[in-house]
Amino acid sequence: MNKRNLRHWAVLLAVIVGIGGVVLGMHQIDQQDKQEVAATNHRHARQTHAVIAKAAAISRQQRNHQKTAFDKANSGKSAPKFSAHLRQELKNRKFVGTALVVKKGHVVYQQAFGMANAQHHKKNTVRSQFMINSVQKSMTGMLVMKAAQTGQLQLTDKLSQYYPSISGSQRVTIRQMLNMEAGIVGQLRPATTLTENEVYKYASQNAKVDAKKIGKFDYQPICYALLAGILHQVTHDSYYELFYQQLVTPLNLNHTSFAQLRTTTKGMTVGYAGAVPRDYSQPHKPAAANLASQLATGNATMSAGDVFRAERAIISGSLLTTKAGADVLHERQQSIHYAGGMYHLDNQRGYYGHGMGDDYESTFVMSHDGQTGVVFLSNNFEKKTMYPEWSTEKLAMATFDHIMKPMKLK
Repeated sequence: MNKRNLRHWAVLLAVIVGIGGVVLGMHQIDQQDKQEVAATNHRHARQTHAVIAKAAAISRQQRNHQKTAFDKANSGKSAPKFSAHLRQELKNRKFVGTALVVKKGHVVYQQAFGMANAQHHKKNTVRSQFMINSVQKSMTGMLVMKAAQTGQLQLTDKLSQYYPSISGSQRVTIRQMLNMEAGIVGQLRPATTLTENEVYKYASQNAKVDAKKIGKFDYQPICYALLAGILHQVTHDSYYELFYQQLVTPLNLNHTSFAQLRTTTKGMTVGYAGAVPRDYSQPHKPAAANLASQLATGNATMSAGDVFRAERAIISGSLLTTKAGADVLHERQQSIHYAGGMYHLDNQRGYYGHGMGDDYESTFVMSHDGQTGVVFLSNNFEKKTMYPEWSTEKLAMATFDHIMKPMKLK
């Protein structure tokens, strides 16, 4: 091999080594970036956990922990025929969770089904907690109405007063946001775990106003993330602090928490995926980034009894300065599809809420006076594979229609 060829090979080898070095360097930088992102995610999750845990601890000290009828199982002996029929309907759907039925303020049926944590052989009880997903929006709506009654904001306020950077925000009101008629669109899907303030910033940066949709119902969870941001601006409190101070503590909700505290919350359930309920082979752990972004829209956890008591108070207005505020919040006299975080039943029969996510399903249906209702909460429901075949949403509606009839349950 002559010297010229040797030089060519030497140059080629140097190029190869150089490329290898660049690739290795890029890999090391990529690994370092991933480590930094993971560390930031962990730090943000710990910060939010600390905020929630502190609010929960203060609330726990202030609450009355006396047990009520909502903390006890009830096999429905006062209405055996009704109870047997409902029990069979739930079993036909392979229901896993808690079912609660209340008529005229009295618990007539409350039973738990299936496993709360199959790995640890723990069965569901009537005190088990489930992610309630979109049902939480009715609670956020109540917090907004409470702020309105104390003069911290008005339902006629424009979004631009709080988030002027959102294009078209001067055309949108808080009232429209509460009713999902604001024309606001945008996804809450951050790639990293955000702090509470970062969630508000992310929502404002990803929100857009579609002028064609203003005044028309269009379900967009980002509306309620922005509402929580507005609450934070006018109260200077964390959403989690407001949730505990203005809902959990006054109602003595002893089986209510947030999914970020699931490892330390007594009675917390595990969500299970699959094609059919009662298959516990696919336990699911909610992603920290998703839980953070579901602030005010679906990261709370509750027992069936706590859901009923919360919705009863929200609908009746007992948590507000004046009870008439509840009718304003939910636009009771209007023929409207959705208002204040809950749906209107046809023919002015009452309200209902429904949520699905992270392998949980939640449904409540309630009369206008908050005295009669149905709550079904499940921790074994994968929306993609089980809806609508295994959903209990329609069963909850049918059960509500039955118990609303004037005759006594048998």
